[in-house]
Amino acid sequence: MMLSPFICHIFFEDLQPHFHFRSTTCLPYLTRMFTQRFSIILFVFGLISSLASAQEAPVYRKNAISINVTRCATNEISLSYEHRFSVRRAIEFNAGLIYVNDGLQEFAKDWVNTQVFYEHGFAARVYYKIFKKPEDDKTKWRDYISPGISYKYLYYNKQWFENEKTDDKGQVYHERLYQHRFRDKYSLEFLWGKVYEMNQTMAFEFYYGAGLTGTISDRFVIYKQPDDREPEIITVEEYDNSFYVRPSLLVGAKLRISF
Repeated sequence: MMLSPFICHIFFEDLQPHFHFRSTTCLPYLTRMFTQRFSIILFVFGLISSLASAQEAPVYRKNAISINVTRCATNEISLSYEHRFSVRRAIEFNAGLIYVNDGLQEFAKDWVNTQVFYEHGFAARVYYKIFKKPEDDKTKWRDYISPGISYKYLYYNKQWFENEKTDDKGQVYHERLYQHRFRDKYSLEFLWGKVYEMNQTMAFEFYYGAGLTGTISDRFVIYKQPDDREPEIITVEEYDNSFYVRPSLLVGAKLRISF
């Protein structure tokens, strides 16, 4: 149907500054008007959608750092970095600085003969985490399983250690050794864990598991006092190297910050 330029002028008067009507039909002008205005609407809608998407919180945060509270309270300052590949897959890198805990060192003397709490060193660990799909979307708990490997380098400086012994008369005495030691520990570990997400940034993580640890130990004994009731100290300069494999139990708690 043909419309006169006059009718087009009445309905599209606001377009006159931009268009010059030289045809007896307004169909070309209707087409151009529709295209221009539709393009503007699409642009505005796309801009708003982009801004909204940028401000919308993601389903999960891809990165997290955490501090292992249990290890810090024992004898290791332990920090981790976790990166998620997807909602259910992540990899975690852990590094630790092992220090001498004087309080536990004194406490351990009363119930076990060990030099664990005398040791310095460092640790490195890698874990691959597989998160379980939550049955309830509203739950704040996330379960996971995690195989991993770890390495520790441990040592203590030259110092005296005592071994309690009993003589033929039933009297207790101490054998004293002046020694130092280096150890390398390699472990395969498997963890079960739970993450409680307080919000999208803060979370608590709890885990337990088991492992198998192979240890290479180098010990150097320099002096020996066979009986602490006698002042005699002899120079021995003994060296022994050993390798052993033992199971281990793992349990701990972490404080996580996601970003």
